[in-house]
Parts: sequence; C-alpha cells; structure tokens
Amino acid sequence: MLRIILPLALAVLTAACGDTFDTDELGATAPADTFGDTSYVLQQPIWTGFSAPSDVHLGFEPFIYVAERNADQITMMDLSGTVIGSSAPIGQPAAITQDYTLDLLVCGIFDTTIGGTAATFGAIYRIHMVEAGHDIADARVERVYFDPLNPDRRYTGISILPDNTYYVTRTGPNNASLVDPDDAVMLFDTDDTPRPRVEWPGLSVDGTGLATITRPTAITTFSRPTNDFVFTQEGEKSLFRTQWITQRTSGDVTQWESFYTPALDGDLDFLRVSLFDRPEDVTVDEAGNIYVIDAGLDSLFKFNNSGFITQAFGGPEEFLHPEGVAFFDRTLYIADTGNDRILRYVLSTELE
Repeated sequence: MLRIILPLALAVLTAACGDTFDTDELGATAPADTFGDTSYVLQQPIWTGFSAPSDVHLGFEPFIYVAERNADQITMMDLSGTVIGSSAPIGQPAAITQDYTLDLLVCGIFDTTIGGTAATFGAIYRIHMVEAGHDIADARVERVYFDPLNPDRRYTGISILPDNTYYVTRTGPNNASLVDPDDAVMLFDTDDTPRPRVEWPGLSVDGTGLATITRPTAITTFSRPTNDFVFTQEGEKSLFRTQWITQRTSGDVTQWESFYTPALDGDLDFLRVSLFDRPEDVTVDEAGNIYVIDAGLDSLFKFNNSGFITQAFGGPEEFLHPEGVAFFDRTLYIADTGNDRILRYVLSTELE
C-alpha cells in the first residue's frame, strides 16, 4: 500500500545517507495546508518485464517511452500499458525526451575501436519517428552527437525547449579545465549541433554552495515559453542537489542564476542540504510542481513552485533505486529501476 510520508515520518528518508533531518523545521514556513491536501494511489496492474528501466517519458501524442538500459532499447507503450514496439539498439540508454516534431532524443553510449583499442563513447541519438510513420520498430536511429576527443564523457539528461532546441546534462572524470569541464549543461540547436557551452556565471565544478555543478544526473524544462530549467546532481561537493536555474535581466544585462536563494526566499525545502541523497530524475507538471526521484533514498519528492515540499513517499518497500519520473494527466510514472518495472500513481484529492 502507498505510504504518504508526512513531516514526522520524513526522517526515515535521510537515514540512508547518514544525515540527520530536522523534521520539526520541514514546512515550517509553508502555508498551513501544505501537507495532506492530496495523495497518490498506486495503480494496478504493475507494469513489469522491463530490463533496468532508467527513464520514462510521456510523449506529446501521448505515448509512453521507456529507456531500458540493460536491453539497449527504447520501448513504446500506449496509456493502457500495451507495448507497441521497441527501437533498434541504443547502447545503455539513460535519458529520453521528445521534440515538437515527435522525434525522440536519447542519451546513450556506443562501443568502437580506435587504433586497435576498444573504446566506449557517450552519445546522443535521434529516433526518426516521423519519417517512419511513428512505427518505432522501423524508425531510423541516428547517432547525432558525440565528442571524439573525450570518450569518458557521458550524457545523463535531456529536455526539449519550446523552440525545439534542447538542453543536455553531461558528466565525466575530467573537470580540471576551467573552459570545458566534463560536468556541464549543453544547449543544442534544432539540427543537433551544440552551441558554445552554456556557461552560468559562477556555476562551476569549483564553485561553492549554489554555484556548484558536479555529476549532474538529469534536467527538465517547462512547457511554457521560458529558458528556465531544473537539474539534479549527486556529486559530493553538490550541497544543493536540485536547482532551478532562470534568466534574469537587470538593465541591459541578462544573466543566469538560481531561481531560489536563501537570502531572498528563506529556508526553503527545495534548498535543504540534507534532503536528498542521489536524485536521479526530475520533472514538472502543468501547474509548476516539481517532482524529484531519489535512487539513494528510494523516494519521490513533490515541491510546489514556491519551493515547499508538499508530498514525499517511497522507501525500500515501494522502490528499489528508482531512476526515472514523468507526469501526465494527474498520473505519476516512476521507473522503478532495481525492480525492473514501471509504477503508476494517480493523484487523489481524498486521503485514505
């Protein structure tokens, strides 16, 4: 049965990472009705038979797309859970999105040989759904980007913008360069070519606090016309494991900065240092609520757009290292990676 975790029960979520969570302060500055106004009810049947589902995405059609890391494929389903088909092989797909032409974009890897030596590269793929009449089994899979000079870079998150450009998070072991470290956010044009690396003023591997980006794991954008994005990260130097980045203009100067700051917004749940362990995916709904799935805590967190946590549920009885989350039509879809299944939770306005 789904367990709704209210403030007094949230301490169990942080036990896995060894931190002490001050449950008395959680939601202290939030409106009085922040907790308990909604619940999520697990739906049956549970969708099983996947092979390490690393991401789940709701398309615009809408169809459901699941990245199966151990099966090296993207599986397409309708909303009832009926499998429509699977893509041609893509090495260990980690993240998936759909652009506004209805093609799919996927982060994965590929193996090759260079000078007689085996090598593995991170890559971005496009599944040409439109030209295949939306038949994923027949759709051409094209590797549209990889960095031949940096084979250890991996692409961990991908999300589309309203103009069909898209963001990608990447990570890797080499972050000594001040100009082009592995850990970064990239912006791609509609022809799948990267623009010069997106540089957020003060946001770097060597930054502190809100200025740090280390081992980013996922990224999401908003449906409304904006360049804002939310990304998650799990590097040890990342005190703030989830951040909302926005553009702000002052006079003639436009710059990127954190949407929330403690100095202006107070002690928000969204910025709590001890809240997350290994956040692996993030999504938003049409109301601006933000959902974060944490593989280290086996838990799902929901924040309103004011930065307060309004729901949290999970634990080892619910999930095993979940890595993907999506939202559509009052339903949360969670890639329960360690259990090889997709779970669906429907939003209810009545608590059990």
